[in-house]
Amino acid sequence: MKKLLLLIMGLAVLALAARFLSTVPAIQDRLVARGTATLAQQAATPLPIPDGLNIYVCGSASPLGMGQAQACIAVVTPEHFYLIDSGAGSTENLGRLRLPMARLDGLLLTHFHSDHISEIYEVNLGSWVGGREQPITVMGPQGVGEIVDGINATYNLDRIYRVGHHGADLLAPELGVLQHQSLAAGQTIEDGELRITAYAAEHPPIEPALGYRIDYRGRSVVVSGDGNVNAVTRQIVDGADLLLHDALSLPFVTTLSKSLADAGQTRQAQIVTDVIDYHASTESLVALANETNVGMVAFYHLVPVPPNAIVADMFLRGAPDKVTMTEDLMWFELPADSKDIVIHKP
Repeated sequence: MKKLLLLIMGLAVLALAARFLSTVPAIQDRLVARGTATLAQQAATPLPIPDGLNIYVCGSASPLGMGQAQACIAVVTPEHFYLIDSGAGSTENLGRLRLPMARLDGLLLTHFHSDHISEIYEVNLGSWVGGREQPITVMGPQGVGEIVDGINATYNLDRIYRVGHHGADLLAPELGVLQHQSLAAGQTIEDGELRITAYAAEHPPIEPALGYRIDYRGRSVVVSGDGNVNAVTRQIVDGADLLLHDALSLPFVTTLSKSLADAGQTRQAQIVTDVIDYHASTESLVALANETNVGMVAFYHLVPVPPNAIVADMFLRGAPDKVTMTEDLMWFELPADSKDIVIHKP
């Protein structure tokens, strides 16, 4: 017992000494120099990109819920890098994932709800500062030009200030201006071995809304954006390796709406009820997984973000093994010309 007390006292003395030393300016400077050197080395080391189709979850949340970033999916191959949507908080996750922003090829929008577009300029700024060599083209359904023109106008002074401060040699002004391209359902984008196919999503009253199928070297992924499961969904996922689809827990949301109404919060109850009819229920996605030959179904844009394990279990009630739920910083590795799907969790 005496030895244990001596050990505890010794550890306490060491902790106090370490705390004291950490307040000494010279030691602080040395620690900061060592830490920044490590961070700089990490930033200078390219992220290894496996040979195949790699899907990163940079935002898994809907507006209902906290603790995760809003909708954003990154599609990365050794030669390509596209983002699908850019919701609040997702740009920070791009940095955490160490994705190669300087070679961002484009941004695909599914529709124009704020939780899908709120950080478009942050993506533009981060990749511009990071050394991107071409302007970003923002692609999406009809109306994308209005969105992009508005962002360019809103941040015009920001671009002027940054070029004036850092110089046009470092920040070429033309690379800070977003470009846009309208896409229609059925339209394809061919980029070397990568093919992107837009399809119509059912997200009333938002029309048009799009989802995207990405095919690359024998692998395929479908990203829904927001929308209900319908015949178009079933057709586009045919033979796909992975489907990332927005998912709503009907048991939780209906219970939440009733509780809000019972508490006299009728306005909030109505808003919660309204989201039910234009997001895919987990039940409909489980049925899709069981009735089609899609390899894996992953829930994202979670309505709501599960606040605890009980609600997380509600999302996966009755789900087969090929159904999973995403979280920020998770990523899926689909090796080229294979059937394997490797899930990497944060």
